[in-house]
Amino acid sequence: MRVILPQLAVLLALSNLAAAGDWRGLFSSELRATERGLEQRRAELVALGDPVVGNTAPQFGYQTNQKPAPPPESPWVQVDLGSSQQIDTIALVPVLVDFQPVDRGAYGFPKRFRVDVSDDASFGEFTPLFVHTDDDFPPPGVAPVVIPADCKARYIRVTVTKPAEENNTFFVALGELMALQGNRNIALGGAVGSSDSVNLPPRWEQSNLTDGRTPLGPPIRHGVMPEFDAIFATTTADGIPAWMAVDLGEEMTLDEVRLHPLHARQGADVPGFRFPLQFRVELATQADFADARVLFETGGKDYPNPGNNPVTIRADGKSGRFVRVVMEKGEIAAVPEFALSELEVQAFGQRVSTGSAVTTSGDPKRDPPRPINQLTDGFTSYGRLMELPQWLDEWARRSALHASIRELEKLLPGRVVVAERRAAWTAAGAGILLAAGVAALGLRARRVRADEQEQFRTRLARDLHDEIGSNLAGIAVLSETAVQPGGESEGDLQEIHRIAQESSEAMREVLWLVGARQEMGIDLGSQMQTAAARLLPGRAIHWVRLPDRLPASWSMDTRRQIFLFFKEALTNVVRHARADSVEISAGVTGGLFELRIQDNGRGFDVATAPAGLGLHSLRDRAKSLNGTFTIESAPGSGTLVLLTIPNC
Repeated sequence: MRVILPQLAVLLALSNLAAAGDWRGLFSSELRATERGLEQRRAELVALGDPVVGNTAPQFGYQTNQKPAPPPESPWVQVDLGSSQQIDTIALVPVLVDFQPVDRGAYGFPKRFRVDVSDDASFGEFTPLFVHTDDDFPPPGVAPVVIPADCKARYIRVTVTKPAEENNTFFVALGELMALQGNRNIALGGAVGSSDSVNLPPRWEQSNLTDGRTPLGPPIRHGVMPEFDAIFATTTADGIPAWMAVDLGEEMTLDEVRLHPLHARQGADVPGFRFPLQFRVELATQADFADARVLFETGGKDYPNPGNNPVTIRADGKSGRFVRVVMEKGEIAAVPEFALSELEVQAFGQRVSTGSAVTTSGDPKRDPPRPINQLTDGFTSYGRLMELPQWLDEWARRSALHASIRELEKLLPGRVVVAERRAAWTAAGAGILLAAGVAALGLRARRVRADEQEQFRTRLARDLHDEIGSNLAGIAVLSETAVQPGGESEGDLQEIHRIAQESSEAMREVLWLVGARQEMGIDLGSQMQTAAARLLPGRAIHWVRLPDRLPASWSMDTRRQIFLFFKEALTNVVRHARADSVEISAGVTGGLFELRIQDNGRGFDVATAPAGLGLHSLRDRAKSLNGTFTIESAPGSGTLVLLTIPNC
């Protein structure tokens, strides 16, 4: 029976889901949403790429004194931008110290704080930009805390109402305070003031808050990297100091020049590799730098190695076409060369140096040689350069994703429990429904069997009426004649005997057809032989083949219909053929059951055969067997009746 109950279908679906490992989501839309949310956020994190994080310079940032109890007054630190300026965004970069793992989180980042701006150094009047003083700020890890500003001010102040606590001491630490105006950090190099500060150079100084050195490194997206990590320039044979220059293509007013050091990754892992100890940056309108103006110079003092942090030099609106970096003292006296991964020039609020022509004093002989256009290809040693706003946006998005993932991970166990509880309830309910379904299937099967039995009883009654009833009626008539005076009793009694014998045999056939126990051992072939001998008295019967190998799957009704077809065909021979010989063949060949009855009677024209020949009944029985009925005959040439049943 090809009936699948709905509850059984549900159980099959549950089984498939359980095998796939995601079955719990079927019972909780909240769990499905949580799992989808986690998957989407993790995929977005992967798309953003892993940042290159870690201190590559000895300067950590700004820190207050560590105290055994929270300070009675809120400590503050502020940056002077030099003049009242437009501020688009403020970013607070946490501290990552070299004695803690990256995944530990920010060192000394305040728990509760506010950020205000003012044109008054004492903040007698101010504008609040960010206030988080009622509850603890979520730990930012190493990610910068990005605060939209869109205001104009000279001073930016961070006031801490609840400091960090480490090892039973209370203090505040910040790695960098950035103030963005377009693509520039206008807080870079700004004067720093505070109510409390630790002075332990080079790690902890107030000035470190705006020195541009952070554990986040340059504003890059870590991913596809250039074949080589930097280019080198060397001092010439006649003693001209090593230099690199870019041609911007036309004279323009500059905002900044950014020198990106080499973070060696080919043969070593050294940030700030071969960065010059002393150098100057020049701007000119002529290629030979005859009219060079100095934008920056170390002035005979060694410049602290920046690691992989960019060195930003303000141009203060000076104009020029050519920018050159000249080494005055190398990192190692015996190696008269220096290296940069990118020389970036900002003008008109954007990077204008990408793709610019590059010239140098000469590259040391290397195999293979490094193309000098790497100096303006838009890549540092470890990734593609990004503008500061986009870089901070990605950090903010990365922080938001981490925070969202943490919240979803907190929700996940509870929602798993709810889903499993619902699954248990559903399984119990499904078990009850399944039991009810099995009972319903059993009831339906009993009803089907009852219907089949009723149909069989109807057919059996008809057969008994046709076979036994007609014979018994004949016996009654003959008996009545036999008891009349002067009747030929002996002949009638003989006929009564014959009819009674036939009735007995017909009854045995019926009992065999219904599967009566005493007739079970008789096979179809034997029944057909017995019936043929009874129905064709006085005629020669030639059995070409007997049905000795019949399908085990045949039902009682199939056997009945074949046998009755056989009897009806023989009855037609007796009634119409006037034949004295009949040839019979029955058996299975090539998956087909075939019954052939060939007589040598007078034959007839099949096309004009009258309805009385019983052909309609034979066709009906063949149809009920899903078989085909064929008759071949012609006047004077006998008749062939053929029944073929497929799928045996």
